[in-house]
Amino acid sequence: MEYKDYYKILGVAKNASESEIKKAYRKLAREFHPDLNPGNKSAEERFKEINEANEVLSDPEKRRKYDELGSHWEQIQRDRDYARRYARPGFEGPPEDFDLGDFFTTFFGDRMSGFGPGPFAAGPHPGADLQSEIGLSLEELHRGSRKSLNLSVTETCPTCHGQGMIMTSAYSQGKRQVVTSAQPCGTCLGQGQIRTQREVQVKIPKGVKEGSKIRLVGLGDKGSQGGPAGDLYLVVKVLPHRLFHLDGYDLEAELPVWADEAALGAQIKVPTLDQKVLLKVPPGSQSGQRLRLRGKGLEKPRGEGAGDLHYKIRIMIPDRINAKERELFNELRRLRIERGDENKIRDRLG
Repeated sequence: MEYKDYYKILGVAKNASESEIKKAYRKLAREFHPDLNPGNKSAEERFKEINEANEVLSDPEKRRKYDELGSHWEQIQRDRDYARRYARPGFEGPPEDFDLGDFFTTFFGDRMSGFGPGPFAAGPHPGADLQSEIGLSLEELHRGSRKSLNLSVTETCPTCHGQGMIMTSAYSQGKRQVVTSAQPCGTCLGQGQIRTQREVQVKIPKGVKEGSKIRLVGLGDKGSQGGPAGDLYLVVKVLPHRLFHLDGYDLEAELPVWADEAALGAQIKVPTLDQKVLLKVPPGSQSGQRLRLRGKGLEKPRGEGAGDLHYKIRIMIPDRINAKERELFNELRRLRIERGDENKIRDRLG
């Protein structure tokens, strides 16, 4: 199995703090997001790696196990558990008059009650629900979409056909009897199931938000003895956006305007999640002032409308001016001093 260096994928040191990991993830997710790299398969694969690395390193418990066991820590942990579970010294098999049910109880003890889908499990058991994370852009949350995902799901073991055990029989000439022995299946380690990759189409409804759960029925762990499969819950994680910041269903962004536009007023074409619209900047606008576009935020569920989009004004001053502009700025300064505006602003500081 190939080792994946999640620290290298995110470009952080092994002792990186949670905030450093979060910052690195946001930067890379923004750079390689499929929406910003349409048709770029390399960027798409890189984006998947970045999300996989972040899912582990942003979780303290998963990160601890990864540091101890490597990128395949989940499989290694299962292997260890099953190795401990079934390790018993030399066993040749029961005599002919030995009850097979008693044999498994004696050999494996009460642990056989949760053994899996084989014939020795104690009745039907539903499969466990699973949970994973799905990263979605603001556009996907707003419009709803369909995504193709490669998911890790459980399937019946092809070697033991879900029994979890491999039974073997041999004729013993010394004892003149058939000796039966059982061993945990080497393919599934006695679990009766294996994990495999499956591509599924996931419908993203409008109005889901950070922390929402999308339920995929029957894609959790398979049940045993005819029990129903569990469900898979995809927990929504909102990906960083190059422009907008999300607050509930409202969006926020900065609007850079020139000093003359703020003073005299202007109409500026600004982006929304759907299209560009004209935003009116009133005369005398101040830096930090918020302008609202009603209903231009994130779409809400069940047709309840949408949030608002707020643009926060940031007044820009040219870093280089020519002689004519310098003359005009000096004239503005002279007029301001004549009106006494200079002292009015300074008085606010106390």
